[in-house]
Amino acid sequence: MAECPPDSEYRLLHAAAMAALFCVGLYAAAFGPVLPFLADDAGVSLDTSGLLLTVFFIGSIAASATIALWLHGRDTRALTIGGLALTIAGSLGVGFAPDWPLVLCSGIVLGLGDGLIVAALHILMSATSKDVAGAINRLNLFFAFGAVAGPLWAGAILTATESRGIVFAGIAAVMALSIALLMIAAAPLRDPAADEDSEEEFALPGNPTAWVMGAVLFLYVGAEFGLGSWVSSYVRESTDATVFGAALLTAGYWAALVAGRVASGMYFARRSDATTLLIVSVGGAGIASALLAAFTGDIVLSAFAAFGAGLFLGPVWPATVAIASEAGEAHATAATVTMGNSGGIAIPWLQGLVLVGAGPREGVMVTAALCALMLAVAVAFRARRPAH
Repeated sequence: MAECPPDSEYRLLHAAAMAALFCVGLYAAAFGPVLPFLADDAGVSLDTSGLLLTVFFIGSIAASATIALWLHGRDTRALTIGGLALTIAGSLGVGFAPDWPLVLCSGIVLGLGDGLIVAALHILMSATSKDVAGAINRLNLFFAFGAVAGPLWAGAILTATESRGIVFAGIAAVMALSIALLMIAAAPLRDPAADEDSEEEFALPGNPTAWVMGAVLFLYVGAEFGLGSWVSSYVRESTDATVFGAALLTAGYWAALVAGRVASGMYFARRSDATTLLIVSVGGAGIASALLAAFTGDIVLSAFAAFGAGLFLGPVWPATVAIASEAGEAHATAATVTMGNSGGIAIPWLQGLVLVGAGPREGVMVTAALCALMLAVAVAFRARRPAH
């Protein structure tokens, strides 16, 4: 493999990449405050509106798998631009579509763009950075910044205008700026090694650890995205919180998750055990989620519990991926992440069904139950794992 050029040669490209992933965080976290308004506009129930999350994840997984299987050797800048164009179309559709079937179609388009952006950007940063781990970490921090800004933007606009269209039009405008940055940035050099390894990257893993951690990530993605998508509705239905107040709490949840990711980075800097971190994290998230359910009706205590859930959920992804990566098999790690992302297809929608059908308290208990399952798997994994 040719030596990677200095990061300074790709400064504008990296800035554009981070802006693009900031946009991903914007629309992903804006779903929560928007869903009740979308349900009213489209004439569907609140739980039915959660199907938008399902089709979004289906589109995202399909697009990222397409890159892994067929488009891995393509210009990642061009793939990201294409993904942003799709997310602009999808965002405007979700914002302005006059009926529910068109909203769902727009959700699929948005998901396809999302999958292209996320997969292409991770390849781009890996191929153009000296410190790959640091570059990927910075990239994902910008997703987190977007996930904090998204609910605040949505809450402010919905409070002032009740217009989902303006929410997504604003997000689309930021994505258009990201496209402009990418178009004037230098394209990355193609890495021929990507073609040589591509067929191995998506092989089914024979490593049992990859399957176990894939199961943990499956539950985790459902828990993280489900709570992030429904906590705004939970607070509005169980307290006298305003639209913006509920959106602010949602932003706080995502901010706490960022803090958890930062804390996990500090933990791993000391080369500490990932399995211990995983067990502590899912246990803490389960307790915080149970407290969130117990504090139903109290906005202040609910906020603290939601922040606690986000803080403890933050380290779960890096800890799980670290365990799956220990064998050094790239295809096993890729398979683990793909299994994990599929948890977003059904779990958030099912959590919405419970929240609407049984009540806010029961809806949040879904997160606590998912954390209990993750804890059981993690403890069993540690008990059966050979001592190092």
